[in-house]
Amino acid sequence: RSAGVDYVAIHCRHRIDKHNGNADWESGGKIVAALSSEMPIVLNGGINDHEHATSVVEQTKCHAVMAAIGYLRNHRLFEAPSPIPTYFQPQHLALEYLDLAEKHPPPSYLYIQKHLRWIFRGVLQPENDTSFDKFDYSDWRVKLWTFLVRPYVRSIEQFRMFVALYVQLSYGGNDDLVPESIRHLVQDVSFGSVKKAGKRTKGDYIW
Repeated sequence: RSAGVDYVAIHCRHRIDKHNGNADWESGGKIVAALSSEMPIVLNGGINDHEHATSVVEQTKCHAVMAAIGYLRNHRLFEAPSPIPTYFQPQHLALEYLDLAEKHPPPSYLYIQKHLRWIFRGVLQPENDTSFDKFDYSDWRVKLWTFLVRPYVRSIEQFRMFVALYVQLSYGGNDDLVPESIRHLVQDVSFGSVKKAGKRTKGDYIW
């Protein structure tokens, strides 16, 4: 406190675990018990939704929780009550994020590429699909995953076209699953048209 610290945030995993494995909330609770009289304690580690966040607060008595990857993947899961399940679909999450990125531009298009990768990771790099081969470039999911970080995909228009391409390849343009704001893009969008849009909007990049 005397050094100007307002609160302490603690990641409840060991360093070697990185983003994997379960957080040790028992140890987190002991830290809270030992230090909470001195300053607020914030705990972190694999918190993916509102229910989990509430459970950690109740279990450990911490003052707050911090979410990172879970929030990047699907911020809607932290709402209470949970929103309409449609909004959990990556195309809706991505378009909502792109609207905000257009209104409040990040320092670089690289931020958008990285955030979209978190949103689409579960569907383009499925961890629980034993038949999935991340090196099989005949699989449109692998191709789309790597396409997202090409240096020429960098404008908001291109990122929206990327989402439209995902909808086309994933759902075949099923009208019930196409967000209204990109409906006009889905039928004709292609890898080539997304790349070409970068040339068309050259000079109009946000960055």
